[in-house]
Amino acid sequence: MALQLLRPIDALLLPPGQTARAEVLASTLKGSEFELLLRVMQNAGAPAQQLVATSPRAVSSGAQLMLQAISQTQLMAVLQPAAKAPTAELITRLDPALFPPGSAVQAQVVSQQAISQGEQQRFAIIARLLQGAASGSTLNLTSAKPLEPGTLITALVGSQGELRVPDPARQQVTLAILQGLRDSLQRQGSSEPLFKSLEQLSQVATPPAAGAQGPSATAPAMPASVQNAMHQVLQQVASLQQLMTPAGVAQAVQRSGVFLEPNLAQLAGLLKGASAETAALAAGTGTGTTQPPALGKLLAALSSLPVSPATPPLPGADLKAALLHLTVNLQQHLSPSAIKELTLPFSPWKQNSGGPAQQGFPVATRVVQGMTDAPDLGALLRLTAALLSRIQHHQLQSLGQSQTFSDGSSQTVWQLEIPLRDGQQFNHVQVRIQRDDTSAEAKQTEHLPHWEVRLAFNLDPLGSLQAIAKLYKGRVSSEFWAEQPQTLTFLHSELNQLRDRLLAKGLEVGELSCHQGTPPQPNRALQQRWIDEVT
Repeated sequence: MALQLLRPIDALLLPPGQTARAEVLASTLKGSEFELLLRVMQNAGAPAQQLVATSPRAVSSGAQLMLQAISQTQLMAVLQPAAKAPTAELITRLDPALFPPGSAVQAQVVSQQAISQGEQQRFAIIARLLQGAASGSTLNLTSAKPLEPGTLITALVGSQGELRVPDPARQQVTLAILQGLRDSLQRQGSSEPLFKSLEQLSQVATPPAAGAQGPSATAPAMPASVQNAMHQVLQQVASLQQLMTPAGVAQAVQRSGVFLEPNLAQLAGLLKGASAETAALAAGTGTGTTQPPALGKLLAALSSLPVSPATPPLPGADLKAALLHLTVNLQQHLSPSAIKELTLPFSPWKQNSGGPAQQGFPVATRVVQGMTDAPDLGALLRLTAALLSRIQHHQLQSLGQSQTFSDGSSQTVWQLEIPLRDGQQFNHVQVRIQRDDTSAEAKQTEHLPHWEVRLAFNLDPLGSLQAIAKLYKGRVSSEFWAEQPQTLTFLHSELNQLRDRLLAKGLEVGELSCHQGTPPQPNRALQQRWIDEVT
């Protein structure tokens, strides 16, 4: 059959006259034609590529084709006989030597069949390995979720030799997340330059008097609306004293900005409930003149403004919301041409041996050179946009690493950054919280989650320091990683005190250790194979 290429760039994969083998990954009816997603295998050693073409008739997923380019936009496809199902190397149990825990396994589903197992339906799946020492072998799998033939799957080997396969329906979401991770990483900037500038500019309420000295002598007066917005942003910065109490830490996490969207959904629910109950009262269906409960909660939350460390914040009253409010006010005082000139250029981030740059924790410091000796509204807008991108990057990291696997287990990640004021200086603490839950069907009497908390900060005189704490069934272990030798010595001297304080909290204490350097990256559920396809 003759195929028509849909994307001009695909013509570069197969020059006219050249042949290649291909596999049909998906076939979708579009109008009177079928759109095929093909995986093209070229010369030995070269990675497989994907292309999209239209076909006059349907071709089943998994079918093998021989392609020949007859022009820059047309291919001739010949359907190949189905290969015999492999009988050798049928893997029913993973060899730890070939598949160590935490390693990635890539395979393609060959067939699936529904089977009965108790009250819940399960699926027997045959999948062919695509890489590694056992490439070409087939896996005999059992899954709680169906996987259509032709589906490409990426799984992680669990601690018991099981395969943890993300939901295939999530793959398109993963693509969008990875694209957002790349864009936000390239546009992000650290918070310290913005907060330092806000601290300076917020003190300039009126034009400086003649002969005035200091920063206010060169900084222009800011409009009143911008001044108020800058003050609201500075309110969200935590102090060292606040972070020394559990309630203060909880509030700093809540106000970090990564929970803005769910908090706004919560606030919308309160408003909707208040509106419905008020309408019921007005129609005479309420009881007396009692204030609607939802409206009462909303008014109580509103009365807590302005936000202070001693009161819980209103849902949606956090750092990201304050930065968005500042952005809107800055844009109102700038012309469209001036805003266009302030577009933050992409930065030359590169991949390293640890994987793509967007996968790192902590997120690297990046100083955006937006302020000058005479800071203005445009420079302030640029720094604000850079910090918003950094918060968005943390949000996308959280989304990309949180998912439920086909065996029913799940991993949830919250990654965020807490801005910090230390006297006249600004800093930040990066936080990563991971919760791993076993499947409800797992043969365990207690389904308790595994917790891991990572902190990363750089405070004088400690220098760069990371801490990792793990908790399971009341047993906690911790390790510290410092780059400076004197910090490492100091940490060793404090371990006994830390152990005593943990015991006083009723916890069982495991290993407490200190190391020089930086810790290995945390295990992630994000499908690494999609990164190359997006790139």
